[in-house]
Amino acid sequence: MNNKFFDLSIEKQQRIVNAAYKVFSENSYKKAPMSEIAEEGGVSKALLFHYFVNKKELYMYLWKNSIEMTRKAIIEYKTLETSDFFEMLKRSLLSKCSIMRKYPHIYAFSLRAYYEKYPKIEEAIQKQVMQVKLLYLKK
Repeated sequence: MNNKFFDLSIEKQQRIVNAAYKVFSENSYKKAPMSEIAEEGGVSKALLFHYFVNKKELYMYLWKNSIEMTRKAIIEYKTLETSDFFEMLKRSLLSKCSIMRKYPHIYAFSLRAYYEKYPKIEEAIQKQVMQVKLLYLKK
């Protein structure tokens, strides 16, 4: 990934990321066109490939970003710091809503990505899932 992406304004970064979440949530990895992501994100396809070398790199960035956003929200809302089931559920829903206000398609993307069957993507996603599971099992 080209770090120049992070030199963009936060609004432009979010526009590109939201466009990618939307397109990938509506299509399988293989059928999601980078041209549609670029158009929705308000950038040229060439510029999108300047920021993300290929589709897999963008996809994995989105996946890792969704994990990180969820992790931060869980911490922010202290979701795991209560033993009361209903309080935990409430905090979990509040954290999910806060993320979805910023990235409306993030959970649809995450669900589709988790069940993605394109071999290279499936393998990379499952590797990340295992790392997250191991991280939380240690705690």
